[in-house]
Amino acid sequence: MITGKCLVCGANLEHRNESIIVKCSKCGKKERACIVCEKEHYLCNACATETVMAKIFQKVPEIDCQNPCDIGERLLIECGYAGNSPHVVVAVAFLLALKNLNLVTFEDVFEGMMRASQIPGGWCGYYGTCGAAVGLGVAVSILTKATPMTDKSRSMANEATAEGLKMVASQGGPRCCIGSVRVVLEVGVKYVKDALGIDFPARRIEIKNCWASRVQPDCKKERCLFWEKPINKNGRCENGECWRDVTEDD
Repeated sequence: MITGKCLVCGANLEHRNESIIVKCSKCGKKERACIVCEKEHYLCNACATETVMAKIFQKVPEIDCQNPCDIGERLLIECGYAGNSPHVVVAVAFLLALKNLNLVTFEDVFEGMMRASQIPGGWCGYYGTCGAAVGLGVAVSILTKATPMTDKSRSMANEATAEGLKMVASQGGPRCCIGSVRVVLEVGVKYVKDALGIDFPARRIEIKNCWASRVQPDCKKERCLFWEKPINKNGRCENGECWRDVTEDD
C-alpha cells in the first residue's frame, strides 16, 4: 500500500484546487471530490477504507496495550492506512488505551471509530483541519461525555483538536498521515495528563527506523521528526524498534 497512489490501479492521485463530480469505481456513488486518480478512478471514503476498517474492528479486542502511541503504531502497521482511516486510528488508539485503563468501555471505542470514520480525507489541505487532530477531539469528546450543549467538556474536546492541529501545522508539508497520527497521539497523551491527570504508561515502541518513508513517495526525510536512518529491510519489531517490510503489492 503506497500513499498518494490510486487504490484501484496504483496510478498517481491528482490533488485539484476545485472539486469535480466523480463516481465511485466500486459502489457507484456520485459526489464532489478534489482528489482523484489521474486515470479518473475514484473511491468514496467508505469503499477506500473498507478493508482497513474491517481489520481495525477485528484487531481492537486483541490489543491490551495501555499507551495510545503504541496502539496507533500497531494499527497502522497491522491494519493499513488507506483513505481517511488514519483519522480513525487516532480516535481508536486513544480510546482503546483508555479502555485498557478501565476509563471507558468497548462501546466508547466503537463509537469513536464510527465518528472518526465520518471525517473525510484531505481535510488538512482543503479545510485547514487535519483529520487526525479531529480524531483526537473525538476521543476527548467521548472521554469527557461532551455534547454541543455541555460546558467544560465541549471546550476540552475543541482544545485537544486545536493542540493537535498546531503540532501537525508545525510539521510542514506535504502531508504524511502516518506522521500526523504519531504527533497527534503524542499531543493527546500530554493533553489528558495536564487537563485530567490521566497518566498513560510509557510507550514501548520507539520510532527509530521509520518504515513510513518506504510507503510515502513525498516523504519529507530530514525535515521529519521521525527520519533518522534507512529502514531495516527485514520487516519486524525487536529491541523497541518497530518497522515493516512494505511492498506495493501489500
